[in-house]
Amino acid sequence: MSRRAAYGVVLVGLAAGALAFRASGLGNRPMHCDEAVHAFKFRKLWETGQYRYDPNEFHGPTLYYATLPVVWARGVRSFAETTEADYRLVTVVFGAAMVLLLALFADGLGRRATVWAGLLTAVSPAFVFYSRYYIQETLLAFFTLGMLGAGWRYARSRGAGWAVLAGVFAGLMIATKETAVLAFAAAAIALLPAVVRVRRADPTGGGKLPWRARHAALAVVAAVLVAAVVVSGFFSNLAGPLDYLRSYLAWVPRGTGTDLHKQPWHYYLSLLTYTHRAQGPVWSEGLIVALAAVGLIAGLLGSRLRLPGMHAGLVRFLSLYTLTLTALYALIPYKTPWCLLSFLQGMILLAGVGAAALTGARCPTPSPASPRLRVSALRRVLCGAVCLALLAATAQLAWQSYGASYTYPTDGRNPYAYSTTVPDLLELSKRVNELGAVSPQRGAMVIKVFSVDPYYWPLPWYLRRFANVGYWTKVPADADAPVVICSPEFDEELIRRLDATHLMTGHFGLRPKVLLEVWVRMDLWEPYIMGRQKAKPPGPPAAR
Repeated sequence: MSRRAAYGVVLVGLAAGALAFRASGLGNRPMHCDEAVHAFKFRKLWETGQYRYDPNEFHGPTLYYATLPVVWARGVRSFAETTEADYRLVTVVFGAAMVLLLALFADGLGRRATVWAGLLTAVSPAFVFYSRYYIQETLLAFFTLGMLGAGWRYARSRGAGWAVLAGVFAGLMIATKETAVLAFAAAAIALLPAVVRVRRADPTGGGKLPWRARHAALAVVAAVLVAAVVVSGFFSNLAGPLDYLRSYLAWVPRGTGTDLHKQPWHYYLSLLTYTHRAQGPVWSEGLIVALAAVGLIAGLLGSRLRLPGMHAGLVRFLSLYTLTLTALYALIPYKTPWCLLSFLQGMILLAGVGAAALTGARCPTPSPASPRLRVSALRRVLCGAVCLALLAATAQLAWQSYGASYTYPTDGRNPYAYSTTVPDLLELSKRVNELGAVSPQRGAMVIKVFSVDPYYWPLPWYLRRFANVGYWTKVPADADAPVVICSPEFDEELIRRLDATHLMTGHFGLRPKVLLEVWVRMDLWEPYIMGRQKAKPPGPPAAR
């Protein structure tokens, strides 16, 4: 097998491993509030065939369109039949497929570096954890990597097709999330040194830029067309592109002036380098950050490092791009942990270079006649030892990923578990479904939800099998229903109005420090209790 074929096999194997690592137990935690909201946005697209962009919330529709093949392939007939796994499988596939996109950088980072980057992508706790979340960040990271990779291929070949492909990826970034502009800004800043070098070499302006004007125009046109088509819901809402531009009127003030999700500038770096809460484990992706710093230095050293396949210009571009993007995200007060995927991706590319530099630089195979045989052999031993140490550290990253996604998926000690849904909500869902099973109305059973604020998510996801569910932020005049779910703040009023006909059957968690009460009408509660008693297995025989 040739080295090129072996490289391909290794990269495909890493992608397959990443897919398997992410795809297991996709229903092992409750739906996050954001996941439930996106599931309902998908429902509207699926059932009506139309999409309308909201300039105030929810971001772009690529996530929803990418979900359609999953439900089609599964043969799901209704939204009520969909499961958590149906939605999370979408982001799992994109998260694993990022490993394959690294092949675009093989002749710029070197095959050794891309293999290391693929391994780190496969096991990064943040990438594994959020690849199992039905939110836009993983798709944004995938399309961004595609844009950078196609851009690099264009820089090597000057082929118009690569320019158009880079534009397509850029358009999909726009149609995924508004923060795509931050990546565009970082890429533009990272290209400035190349432009400056050209201008210095030829002050008359006749120097050759890294791109041809007509190819750049093709890329821009492709990006605008793809973004406009997708954001408009494939022309089902022609106002979509204009609404998208209007969205920055809402998002800019929210990102820079709101107290919601406000965090200090070092929030993301703290998550990546060291987190230890209560009696939980220590979490750190410091290995990636440290290797990225080594990769940055490798780019500065350039050819003096003698790293096979490394193009110093690309590494310098990625270094400035990643530093700029990290700084932009750090400066924005509004922070949620999944946003770090955008610049962590750049760090992983640099970390691949750093790992390759530590394990392969200046380690040529010595000639038996060489007087420096012992020195070269010692270098090979040291490189091998470093490689084993890095593999061990990478295995520890994989252990953290397993803990974050499978052991502590909703635990507050997990730094990536943010504003999670309390697992207790699954018990509420089970209770309501069991009540529906004994109700004469079955799925048509009326359920009324009284919440002190309109943010009752992800409760609608867990009530999706019932057709008659209503939501109020205060107790309405007619509060009666077979099942009433309410905030404890309404307890006193419900006691006055429902105590004669209903039974308050318990408290259930919704989110941390957010509780719900479940009131059940007695004519439903009694058959429910009788059914549970009949379903109980017989106990042991009484002692004589």
